[in-house]
Amino acid sequence: MRTLLRFIQKYSNFLLFLFLETVAIILMAQGSSYQRSRIVGLNRQISGTIYSRVDGSREYLSLRESNTLLVEENAELRNRLSLLEQRLDSSVVRTKFREPYHYHFVPGKVTRNSVYKQYNYLTLDKGKKEGVFKDMGVISDEGVVGIVLESSNNFATVIPLINLDFRLSVKLKSNNYAGILQWDGKSPLHANLNEIPFHVELRDRDTIVTSGFSSIFPEGIEVGTIESYSLEKGNFYEIRIRLSTDFQRLFHVNVIRNFRHEEQLNLEAKIR
Repeated sequence: MRTLLRFIQKYSNFLLFLFLETVAIILMAQGSSYQRSRIVGLNRQISGTIYSRVDGSREYLSLRESNTLLVEENAELRNRLSLLEQRLDSSVVRTKFREPYHYHFVPGKVTRNSVYKQYNYLTLDKGKKEGVFKDMGVISDEGVVGIVLESSNNFATVIPLINLDFRLSVKLKSNNYAGILQWDGKSPLHANLNEIPFHVELRDRDTIVTSGFSSIFPEGIEVGTIESYSLEKGNFYEIRIRLSTDFQRLFHVNVIRNFRHEEQLNLEAKIR
C-alpha cells in the first residue's frame, strides 16, 4: 500500500494529465458523431499496430522451431526424390528396387563454425548414431558445404570448402567441362576453379556444379557461379568463383550418405 502511495505521489502530475486527457477525449467523442468516428478509427489503428507487433514477436520467437521442421521436411523430400530417381532409372533392374536408397540425407545443425582461418572446420550435432561417418558429403539448401572428417556417437567435424586442404571435382553446368575447385585462403565468399582449358567457352554468372566423379557428392549440386576469369598465361583459365553457400550464416545442413560408397571404392582399389 505504501509503495502504491509513493508511486501516486511521485507521478501525481503525470497521472492527473492522463486523467484530464481521457476526460477530454470522452467529451469530444460525445460532442459529435464525426469526432466519435475519428476517435474510434484512431483507436482501431493503434490496436491493430499493437496486435501486429505482438504477432510479429511471436512469429520471430518461433522461427527456430519452424526452420528445424523445414530442414527435416527438405531432407525427407530429398530422400523421396532419390528413391524416385532410382526407380525411374532404366538401367536399374527390377530386383534392385528392394535395395536401400542410393543416397540418403540426414538433417543436422552447425554447432561450431570457423570462417576466417586458413584451415576452417565445422562441427555438426549429428554423429554415428544417426548414420554420419567419415567421408560423407555435406550440403545446405544453397549448395555444397564440405566433407565429414571425423565423427563420434553424437557429433561430426566437417572440412568445408573454405579450407586450404579442400579439393572438389566440379564442372560447368552449361557444357560439362570438369575442373578442380580450390580455396585460396582469402575470402569465405570466393574460391578458384582450375584446369579449365583455354578453348572452352566461358560466360559470366555460369553455374558451377558437382561433377559426380566421386562417391561423395551426387552430380549436379550447385557450388557457385563464375564471377570473373582471365587467360594470362599457359593453356588454362584463371577463374574466380562466387560460392553459393554463405558460411557466415550457415546453420542447417544435410549429410549425404551414399549406400554404394564402399562398393565403388573397393572396385576402384582393385584397378589401382
